Amino acid sequence: MQKFISFAMVILLTSCSSQSKSMESNQTSPHAPMLCSSKPNCVSTQETRKDYQVAPFVLTSSDISLSQIETVALSFPRTETIEKNDDYLHLTFTSLVLRFTDDVEIVKEGIHLHIRSKSRVGHSDFGVNRERLQKLRTKLLEQNLIQP
Repeated sequence: MQKFISFAMVILLTSCSSQSKSMESNQTSPHAPMLCSSKPNCVSTQETRKDYQVAPFVLTSSDISLSQIETVALSFPRTETIEKNDDYLHLTFTSLVLRFTDDVEIVKEGIHLHIRSKSRVGHSDFGVNRERLQKLRTKLLEQNLIQP
């Protein structure tokens, strides 16, 4: 019971923090690596640190556009496109209960998708960003947009 109360307090205090923060993007150029800070609330395909790393996303064809990837991503509930161009896509995902906002950035480079999913607030995301990218991978595989 003590652990539950402690967990509930952490969630309550975190939910009181500002949700208006925008993502601190590393995306200064199309080829800038999308890395995570030292907080365990982020994962990236370009990370070399195991705790922050997710497997690469490789397209089945260079003809696949980010618009096709965006369509799949927007099938997730409470997802919104913030910015999009030919090789860059920025989406937000908002949690149902506490309305936490996470940012997902996707850069297309040839047949590679460089992806980072990062929480805006809090220290830990309890694995939510990793789980989100795994679900995105599954949907993209089902659509034959990425290689297994």
